[in-house]
Amino acid sequence: MVRVYAQNKNDGNIFFEIAFQDYLREHDIPTPFIHKNKNGNELTISEIDGKHWQIILMNFVEGQSVTIKPSYEHLTELATLQAKMHLLGMEFAKNSSKPKKLWADLHDSFAPKVESTTVGGKEVQDLIQRIKAYSYPFKTDLPYGYNHLDIDFDGNMLTKDNRVSGILDFDDLQYSPLIVCLDFSLWNVLDDEGIDAMRHYLKEYETIRPLTSVEREALPNVVFFRNYVMVIIRLLLWDENTAIEDITNLIQLEREIL
Repeated sequence: MVRVYAQNKNDGNIFFEIAFQDYLREHDIPTPFIHKNKNGNELTISEIDGKHWQIILMNFVEGQSVTIKPSYEHLTELATLQAKMHLLGMEFAKNSSKPKKLWADLHDSFAPKVESTTVGGKEVQDLIQRIKAYSYPFKTDLPYGYNHLDIDFDGNMLTKDNRVSGILDFDDLQYSPLIVCLDFSLWNVLDDEGIDAMRHYLKEYETIRPLTSVEREALPNVVFFRNYVMVIIRLLLWDENTAIEDITNLIQLEREIL
């Protein structure tokens, strides 16, 4: 399978992303095998008609996304895989000389782009203002590592024969608090399957990597922020075929999370 990267992506960032995927695969995380070109590089770079093309050739991963009702077996396996990835991401960070920066807080910078929306009337306008005002400061003793930041059942994870067959798309790879990557996944489970499924996911995750006390403190706040981010994303992608429940359901989650 050939992947062609979007234009204007930094070569060094792609090489780093590939190295991280290789590291995970060497430690039994199911990321696709990437083939080397004749020069011995996994990334092929070509200049054509003034454009900078970046290409990789990787093994095809058999499987499909689980978009409706993932089983508890799926939740358990992905939760434990994510916990293992976080432990590996911490080790990878220790061995990397790449500059690292702690996150100061969580806040949204895209809300002004949707202030003119007519969706949902005053209820949504009030929500947008709450999102603009929201900020959650991070404590400096949170555990950090290199994280995927977008692990869910809607496209970045494939299953075959009721097992996870591949984890894909490391475009969002960052040095970040582990709890952020976990909570983004927890929000997806909460939104799709409800609170019991989310609690099951967290319980299974902690069989591999128990949370620290400072992570437990941050956990509901990061899930809350992710809910706000998804409000903005859904409003940005809004069209005449979108159901209003896509927003009202998130308003209800806002009331329930904290």
